[in-house]
Amino acid sequence: MMRSIFDSLTLIIGTLSFVGASVLIITPLLTRHWTRRWVRKRLGATSNKATATTSPKTLPTQPAITDFLDAVARDVRSGFSLAASFVQCSDRQTENESWSEPVARRLLHGITLSDALIECALPTWTPEVRFASRTLALASAGGSGVAYALEHSASILREQHGLALDRDMQSAQAQLSTKVLTWLPIAVFTWICITDPVARLFLVSTPAGIGCVATGITLNVSGRKWMSRIVGNVSV
Repeated sequence: MMRSIFDSLTLIIGTLSFVGASVLIITPLLTRHWTRRWVRKRLGATSNKATATTSPKTLPTQPAITDFLDAVARDVRSGFSLAASFVQCSDRQTENESWSEPVARRLLHGITLSDALIECALPTWTPEVRFASRTLALASAGGSGVAYALEHSASILREQHGLALDRDMQSAQAQLSTKVLTWLPIAVFTWICITDPVARLFLVSTPAGIGCVATGITLNVSGRKWMSRIVGNVSV
């Protein structure tokens, strides 16, 4: 009885000693591993932040340019000059600062709006930015229709944006229809092969059946690629 108790205590003490020794050996390794991982994560976050800070500013979206033209037109109707309206809207709408801020700085130095737009033009400008800059350059010539020209250009951009969204919706519907029409014959073929032994024997074992299957697969794949190409080349 006493011997069994002693053996049990010896086993427990030995197990605890082994666990303690393992912890003492493994803990520094794990600490070093997690420390390195934490340092790498922090360095990665810092580098990503630095990259995001130093990366060039992204160009504005089409709705942002539309809002910018509308805002400039409102300021012009309020009695401000076109150059002053441009500078004020550039300060208020930071999403357009990638292309409007350099122009605004030149305006503050006394350069005309048309010359500033020509000096700041970049090959990376989107068609919407180029369209807005041409409108502003033409409107800088003066006249009574400055605000109307800006508002009309904004409405054109807004209409183009709506047409683009409509095109994307119709393209998505066409792609969905293509997927359904592509997978439906495969599902029907699988169902026939499972439920009808005679049809399965004909389609899998006879030359005519194999030819039908090969022709169907070829037409299916060709139709899907053809539709994908048509949808991919859709333009307004």
